[in-house]
Amino acid sequence: MRKLSLHPGDLFALKFLHEAKLSPGGGRIAYVISRTPEKTAEELFEIAVRDIETGAEHTVPHPGRASGPRWAPDGRRFAFVGVAGASSRIFLYNLDTRRLSALTPEQYFVHGPPAWSPDGRTLVYAVLRRVPEDAAQSRKTTRVFRADGLGATDRLEVLLQQVDVESAMVRSLQAGPAVAVRPAFSPCGNRILFLGSSVAAGYPPLSLKAYVLDPRDGTLVEVTDDRWHVAAAAWSACGESIVIAGDRDSALAVPTPRLWVVQADGSNPVCRSDSASSCLGVHAHHDMPTWRTSQSELFYVAEDACAYATVTQGGCAQICRIALQGPIRCEPLTAGARTCVIFDVDQKASRLLYGVSDVHKPWDLFSMDVGTGAEVSLTNLNDTVLSKWPKLKTQHLAFRSDDGLALEGWCLTRADTVGPLPAVLFIHGGPELVSGHAFRFDFHLLAANGYAVVFSNFRGSSGYGTAFREALHGNWGPSGFPDHMAAADAAIACAIADPSRLGLWGPSHGGYATAWAACHSDRFRAVVVESAVTNLTTLYYLTDMPDIFVREFGGRPDQIPEVYQALSPLTHAARCRTPTLMIHGVEDLRCPISEAEQFYRALHDAGCRTELVRIAGMSHMGDSVGPLSARLTQNEALLEWFERHL
Repeated sequence: MRKLSLHPGDLFALKFLHEAKLSPGGGRIAYVISRTPEKTAEELFEIAVRDIETGAEHTVPHPGRASGPRWAPDGRRFAFVGVAGASSRIFLYNLDTRRLSALTPEQYFVHGPPAWSPDGRTLVYAVLRRVPEDAAQSRKTTRVFRADGLGATDRLEVLLQQVDVESAMVRSLQAGPAVAVRPAFSPCGNRILFLGSSVAAGYPPLSLKAYVLDPRDGTLVEVTDDRWHVAAAAWSACGESIVIAGDRDSALAVPTPRLWVVQADGSNPVCRSDSASSCLGVHAHHDMPTWRTSQSELFYVAEDACAYATVTQGGCAQICRIALQGPIRCEPLTAGARTCVIFDVDQKASRLLYGVSDVHKPWDLFSMDVGTGAEVSLTNLNDTVLSKWPKLKTQHLAFRSDDGLALEGWCLTRADTVGPLPAVLFIHGGPELVSGHAFRFDFHLLAANGYAVVFSNFRGSSGYGTAFREALHGNWGPSGFPDHMAAADAAIACAIADPSRLGLWGPSHGGYATAWAACHSDRFRAVVVESAVTNLTTLYYLTDMPDIFVREFGGRPDQIPEVYQALSPLTHAARCRTPTLMIHGVEDLRCPISEAEQFYRALHDAGCRTELVRIAGMSHMGDSVGPLSARLTQNEALLEWFERHL
């Protein structure tokens, strides 16, 4: 291999911002940073505390992974989740004494951040519990019994507990559902709002409902029914209603989150999103180890009149103020070619806290005066590192598919190069995710070493409206293929991409689309199929989320076998002549590794040059949140394959 300008291992020189919270009154910030110290294989997660006025900062002295800081109402303490070994516990940090104290027993595994009662006396949190089973055998009785990133789920529960801050006495709350997550006290402190599911298996985000629990007598109210898809929920400022990010009666397999207001008993649902604010949350397909934050931080309610939300619009995500009363109104507070994610808001201090990433930089922490709109950058976590990397430039592409549908994309190249260049077309996953103005190290790795990286948003992507999402529904391969080819043509027409040196690569749904394209086109010199779907029939029977495919294609494989067969890349593998690298995680339960192994065997049978990289310890999202070794291996394999063939 030639001398490289950027190496796969350079990823570990970067720091990543995960979340941040304002103290009551907005005077301090607690934020979480992950980093990989030199000469170590350990990734550290630390909480830093900053005084906004003085800039003074210190790090919480916790030896393990720290996450989820949540301030007490008095602003002098915060609780957080500390992980060490197999234990995940709630800790309390006192800023006056700078001392830590554990609030939950060592054998617990706390799942997600805690929430304070309004009086500051108790915390409520979710705890993950596995029922022990016979090591010699495992008998399954549920239809879906495992989940990506969790493993076996048939003997797993996620339950609510409450801990007294002074005595550290723990009380279990009998919430009802098998899964209970993201609890929050009502403003009066007498009720707890949480998201729950009747099953721990499968893909809970699609089966979550909103519940309200009265911890005094165990009364449980189901706020949303089966017509809903709920991504997040929060109390209104007065506590009389509930604000929900989700959708109702959606025909999409993965519904688009919109903002709703319902009464505390679930009655009188009113959608508060207009067409510009109909896609809440960050949907960017990045490779930063921050997926939990970018997916869960959707909105904050600062007062009864409005909420502050992350809204995806095209290849960007901005912070918007959405009216909860009166006329429908969505007011963008941020702008520009970037992806913003909301972290917190303090209405009394008129301060908004959020993260910002773009194509060139991972997340940094920003603050805004909501009254004036003045924005301040609070961190520059990677400026020194990035200044040593090759300078890159982006170019916007506006083009149309073969049926006239307007599409957009981008090209990332070295600033000191002039095209046409060997080019790699990236197809994002989902397909409801988006490409655009968010950092991907693997894009930098390819571009810094002389490739043009082309990425676009094809039909089915979020951020362009419901009709755009629905245009891919039930017909992945045939409907998406022309869009991907049009993106390649657009880069060629701009003299960015060399038509004789084209590569193609995608993970998850992008891997499916890459495999499909390799079987239906000979335009590419090499392709990389990562964490992919190749056989929809076997995927249905082995994935942890089978019901998504019932919603997507209109039935099970036994009901519509011809649809599953026709839309599977494996059916068409005999046509493929393009050198194909399969990259797949051994621990992937979303798209099990058998998906790669089948396609790999079929390509060998077809006489196609192919290789399979099986990555130990890597789940479906392991290229971004997996072990350091998995992330490194994925980047090495990706670059080496295109170095060899382009």
